[in-house]
Amino acid sequence: MNGIRFYLEFNDTAKRQSGGNVIAALVANGSYRSNGTVCYEALAALFDQPNAPVAGTGVALDYLRRKCQRISEAKARTIHPALFARLT
Repeated sequence: MNGIRFYLEFNDTAKRQSGGNVIAALVANGSYRSNGTVCYEALAALFDQPNAPVAGTGVALDYLRRKCQRISEAKARTIHPALFARLT
């Protein structure tokens, strides 16, 4: 999907234990600043359980760097099908 970057969310900052959810950052919409922090519009999990329902939100670029890892769309589809049910 063009204009969307997918990030696997981890439960720890060492990025060892996956939370089973993916964040879809809508980078095509550009970034914005909130209290001096660079953010993207995004779709992200509502709960800390694998394949959780998603909702629209904002996500800080610092959070993506600290607790997430960028992954391919194909991998994101297998990890978090509920996200793609919302995207389509």
